[in-house]
Amino acid sequence: MAEGVGVTVALLEQSLTDGVIRVRRLEPRDAAAFVDGTADAQVRQFAHLPGDEYTEQIFLERLRGVIADGLRDGNLAVLAVCDATTDEFLGSITLFDVDYTRGRAETGFWVTSASRGRSAAVRAVQLVAWWAARLGIVKLIARADATNRPSCVVLERAESTLAEGPAEQTAPSGRTFTGLTDSRPSGPTQ
Repeated sequence: MAEGVGVTVALLEQSLTDGVIRVRRLEPRDAAAFVDGTADAQVRQFAHLPGDEYTEQIFLERLRGVIADGLRDGNLAVLAVCDATTDEFLGSITLFDVDYTRGRAETGFWVTSASRGRSAAVRAVQLVAWWAARLGIVKLIARADATNRPSCVVLERAESTLAEGPAEQTAPSGRTFTGLTDSRPSGPTQ
């Protein structure tokens, strides 16, 4: 079990919020919205999800399997991004490749087509950066396809800076793409 796991579980049981959005554990009731979101053409093209297609059954299997295991072990957190007031599902953000020894992790995110333009992704990245700092992560990495201007803007607004690229990269999905790697310190920035 990795260091910081107790903090991970305790924080996620309470969720993270800035009063506008909430980042919380995915729940079975998110299945339909998650599946609909992953069917979006931009999400399919740019999110580099580990699966090519999602059904509610696949979502529930992963929720009980790899997602629960990752949260328990402290090395993977696949989370929901929701409206803080209504709990409407807006998208998902992930913290992965967590390396407590080196103090670094990677994050990835996507939002539903109906949720774009609400700054939900920017706010989610900022909340996850604050949370990662509480876990002892000092450097948060995010990679975006060089042609995905909206995600590049999200990372700029979340105070990330270009660390590498454009360069050919391999996504968690196994696909290769021309990517930009951004980095930001964990925690709040000025």
